[in-house]
Amino acid sequence: MDIRNILVIRSATRILNQTLAALKKEFPQARVTVIAPLQVQDALKQDPLVDDVICVNGNGRMSLFNFGLGKIRDLRQRKFDLAVSVYNIDHGLGYSNVDLLTWASNAPVRRGYNPQGKFVSLTPPGIIKKYFLEKTSVVWVAVNYAATAVLFSLITLGLLAEWLLRKMSGGQESEAREKTAALDRLPAVKNQAN
Repeated sequence: MDIRNILVIRSATRILNQTLAALKKEFPQARVTVIAPLQVQDALKQDPLVDDVICVNGNGRMSLFNFGLGKIRDLRQRKFDLAVSVYNIDHGLGYSNVDLLTWASNAPVRRGYNPQGKFVSLTPPGIIKKYFLEKTSVVWVAVNYAATAVLFSLITLGLLAEWLLRKMSGGQESEAREKTAALDRLPAVKNQAN
């Protein structure tokens, strides 16, 4: 495929420059557009590897949901050939929101670049799976905490109930032992009297 128009989503600042350099080396004739926060617009416009900058307001995480429908329509109208998500970590977990933006751009080719300079292809099923894996992992942690708390409470209540039963039956057992001991002494007392 002939890649002439590239979208890079600036999600990981640490490896942005090396990713831009790798893209320009692989696709020297391609035009590179970077989505970035408004605060870094001037620096990116001066970068010789960047041809255009799309700014997003705010310091929040970049995601499909806070990007806005108007900007997503704009991305699709620009007809990008390649959309790139940049990761600060090798496996790319934690970047599913950005991966969704690459998919929303409608670029036929999508990649995720990691700090090693390697990339993975981002397919729609892979992006969705990663998104749900990330979002549901928090739920599973919460469920595990809740289950642990419930089990701890049940075990504590069980031990408390056992202690109470032993305490209650322990008092009755000692009374029975005292009566038995008293009865055992009775014949000895009778024998001494005779």
